[in-house]
Amino acid sequence: MVYGGTELISGYGFISVFVCAVTFRHYEKKHEYHDELHSFTDQIERLLLCILLILLGGSVVMGSLENITWQTVGFSLVFLLIVRPLFGWIALRKSTLNFRDKLVVGFFGIRGMGSVFYLSFALSEFDFENENELWTLVLFTILLSIAIHGFTASAAMKKAD
Repeated sequence: MVYGGTELISGYGFISVFVCAVTFRHYEKKHEYHDELHSFTDQIERLLLCILLILLGGSVVMGSLENITWQTVGFSLVFLLIVRPLFGWIALRKSTLNFRDKLVVGFFGIRGMGSVFYLSFALSEFDFENENELWTLVLFTILLSIAIHGFTASAAMKKAD
């Protein structure tokens, strides 16, 4: 409703949904159902993420990575290993976290599945010449992120404690 209403008045629906979600998240924090509702939404988010990952795997099997190039691999590696950690660390520079924790948060960042939604939205609004290459880049970066973070998360969390 928030997204649709905002779009009807020519606003930016994604931002309005984010603001609405943050507002609802902090509304009546001391209410007895707040923790239960948060737990429920967390479980729903995980379920939807699992479904999206299954669909992502299916798209790979169906050939969504057939346009992969060395440039795509290079960009994904630079983005995941240098750009995102650097900007994550910069964003946290004034936080009270210690240096190592800032690096861990910067390295792991936020879930990359939002990229699927943003690219879908962009492609529905504009015509891009290289649509297949964009999908390949986003999907490969997500898969690489899952692999890198899957192999390193356990060790990183043990060292962060």
